[in-house]
Amino acid sequence: MFFDAFTLKSAKVLLPCVAAGFAIFFLTNQNVLLAAGALTIMGILGLMLRWPEMGTLVVLFAIYSNIGVLAMRPQTAIQASAGSADQNPRIIIVLAAMGLFLSLSLVHQLLIRKGKLIFDCGFILLSAFLVALLMSSLFALDGRLAGARVADYLVEGLVPYFLLINVIRDFSTLRRATWALLLAGSLMGGFTLYQRATHTEDRIYGGLAQMGTDVTLTASGQERSLRPLGTVAGRGGAEGQLRAAGPIGETNRYGQILLVLLPFAALTFRTERTRTLRMFGLVAGGLILGGLLLTFSRGAFLTGVVLLGMMTSMRLVKPRHVLASGLGVSVLIAAFAPAVVTRMATLEDLKSLIFHTDYTYRAPDSSAIHRYVLNLATWHVFLDHPIFGAGPGHFAEYYSVPYANRVGLIETTKKYMGHNLYLETLAETGVIGLACLLAIFFVIMHELWKERRLWMQSNPEIASWATAFFLCLCAYAISAVFAHLSYQRYFWVLVALSSAAVRIIRSMREEQEMPFLNQG
Repeated sequence: MFFDAFTLKSAKVLLPCVAAGFAIFFLTNQNVLLAAGALTIMGILGLMLRWPEMGTLVVLFAIYSNIGVLAMRPQTAIQASAGSADQNPRIIIVLAAMGLFLSLSLVHQLLIRKGKLIFDCGFILLSAFLVALLMSSLFALDGRLAGARVADYLVEGLVPYFLLINVIRDFSTLRRATWALLLAGSLMGGFTLYQRATHTEDRIYGGLAQMGTDVTLTASGQERSLRPLGTVAGRGGAEGQLRAAGPIGETNRYGQILLVLLPFAALTFRTERTRTLRMFGLVAGGLILGGLLLTFSRGAFLTGVVLLGMMTSMRLVKPRHVLASGLGVSVLIAAFAPAVVTRMATLEDLKSLIFHTDYTYRAPDSSAIHRYVLNLATWHVFLDHPIFGAGPGHFAEYYSVPYANRVGLIETTKKYMGHNLYLETLAETGVIGLACLLAIFFVIMHELWKERRLWMQSNPEIASWATAFFLCLCAYAISAVFAHLSYQRYFWVLVALSSAAVRIIRSMREEQEMPFLNQG
């Protein structure tokens, strides 16, 4: 009897191990990276048996650092590793694995901890945005393209949002989730700074430190070539300044996803209890800021200045810390990116374009003109399709070239997105889609602001958490004036965390108020 019981118990352990061994052997013969990925997934699943929230933290780190997608790409194709799910099918595989981890965490919340599914106001608003996309698709020229964009939104937006708000249910998990994003930002910024400090711009370090390019246009407006901001002079040396593009391969978007992490770095430095963690927060902020500077993104710089002013006025950082940060930024610019000053000085030339003055002597650069033209083009597309828009994904594919050329400032021969989240949403989904998108911003930010105000007197530390998430969404909302909704998974992850923060902070306040209500 004992032998039979022992044999049965051993079989339960050995059979899965044998099956896993054969699976790994098969995958190794097919693809080493596939086998490594399978081993990693199995390891994480094993850790989740002991720490169920491990899967959530791994998902947040992997999505924000893009490391999961990069690991599945060969070195020669690494710069195609970001994009959207329809452009790179491997992203679907990675997001499916991430969804598996989150689903297991959700099962633990529902079955072990006896929790209930959460359908918050944010989920309702995101569902309304889905309806707006579907309605716009009905009137679109290309139903297949519209369907692909709707599928992207489901895979990278609505489904991850629903899973994240259901697995992040308490303050400790929210705190560790914030650290997961900071670690991802530190990794990205650290590789960027190391690359610049060692003058190894010709190496991309597995895709984590890609370099960006700008489009050069001739005087007549014709596209001439793709060029970096500077030129690389062989291995180990560089001439001029190259723009950092991080793990997603796009400079302005890389600057944007780093920028929104700065309030979290300030939050950890302000609220963490131990000096070690506060120092880690300070170091994370320095690495993230350094990577941001090396993107040379003018939109991110302008938003960063506004964000710093807001963090100071909302007392997330102290004035003396602002002065110290300014000194640190000056040192970073002098040491690694002196061309930042020259880059920002080009913004002065935009006044001739905005106010329609003569700019024959100091004309704005072609990038600024092109963005201005595309913004006008999106507005004219909206005027022609005001209610439901032209269709998801349709502006770049069908309208950007003809409508941009109608403006007449510059000839456009290549299909571009609108370079403005709000105008492009207006062009593609009409007033209905834009209203849903703005409602997502407004409702979550309003709730964060309300919780900040209610906690300010009783517990400034909790108020600081509401402040940080509010400023994170503010930073994205402001920077979206200069950027369209590409790499949308980053945006929806931030929205999900902010919505979870609202619910958690509100529940803490209600628990604190409950004894007083019972006494009454």
